[in-house]
Amino acid sequence: MELKHDIDVENARQRQLGYMMSAAGLLLFIVGALLLSRVSNSRAPNAALKNISPLIPFAGIVLFGQGLLVIRLKGRHLTAWFLALPTFTFILVVVIVPTLYTLGISFIQWDALVPTRPFIFLDNYVTLIEEARVRNALANTGLIAVSAVAIELVLGVGLAQLFAERFWGRSFLLSIFIIPMMMAPIVVGQTFRMLWNTRFGAINHILSLITGHPVELSWFGDKKLALIAITITDVWQWTPFIFLITLAGLLAINTELFEAAAIDGASAWQTFWRVTLPVLRPVLLVAFLFRLIEAFKIFDIIFITTNGGPGTSTENYTLYLYQQGFQFARFGFSAAGAIIFLIAIVLISTLLIRIIGET
Repeated sequence: MELKHDIDVENARQRQLGYMMSAAGLLLFIVGALLLSRVSNSRAPNAALKNISPLIPFAGIVLFGQGLLVIRLKGRHLTAWFLALPTFTFILVVVIVPTLYTLGISFIQWDALVPTRPFIFLDNYVTLIEEARVRNALANTGLIAVSAVAIELVLGVGLAQLFAERFWGRSFLLSIFIIPMMMAPIVVGQTFRMLWNTRFGAINHILSLITGHPVELSWFGDKKLALIAITITDVWQWTPFIFLITLAGLLAINTELFEAAAIDGASAWQTFWRVTLPVLRPVLLVAFLFRLIEAFKIFDIIFITTNGGPGTSTENYTLYLYQQGFQFARFGFSAAGAIIFLIAIVLISTLLIRIIGET
């Protein structure tokens, strides 16, 4: 009875602490929101206040959330929470605070041509949805990402099938095949910019040798050719990633499954479709998830090779947001675009993770 009473007293103190933290967080959020509104509408705001004011409401939200957690958690769970606090603090500083700061900027008209930063709520999002250039950028993003990842999956699985068998020089070739994945995207972009060159590029030269007559394709001067060039460049760099993950999955499959298929008279094709592929499905889904997220965020290769040209025909969403934010100083608008992009990526990732969990 005494132990139960002590536990109840401790839980009551914990709840009181949680309520105090939540109340303080709510008060901090209200004060911060009012201060942010006042600074945004001021013609000559204090520099220190201008930099600090967006962080105050976010700190209030975090403190409010911490208070709710303290109210819900009990005993050992609270101890575990405080042990994990350093890691959570790091994630808070590096990920959560910048994300919330971006969210706050997305409700503000922060342009180079506007001296003040008025609160405009959802106007940036409405402008983003209505912008025709955004739809073009999204279409290019989807086209490049889906086509590149699909080709990488096919090539990666095929290479993994070849390297699953032991042969002379296997280790050497394996180390050669993973080199593209280890190169910086900016280096890959610069290298392929020279390879795709119309007059002096090695690719046109090889095509000339194959066809027997001079080939001078303007790879970055035509929309379709530019998209093909970007997709091939991405495939060259990231097929090894799919290849390595698939190879690891193949080598982990129990060989008795293949022996049983051979005893049943299954051909190599039937074994692949009815044994290998079903067992590899979770591995391939994980590889597909990682690569699709990265492909949606592709920036370096397009920036170096075409910079969105010709015109805006190869401009993808990340390049568009970069140009709006850092070239045209439309920080509020680009922040709204980044938030929408984040939500889309989270939804796609959640759907794929659920599919992986079911398999």
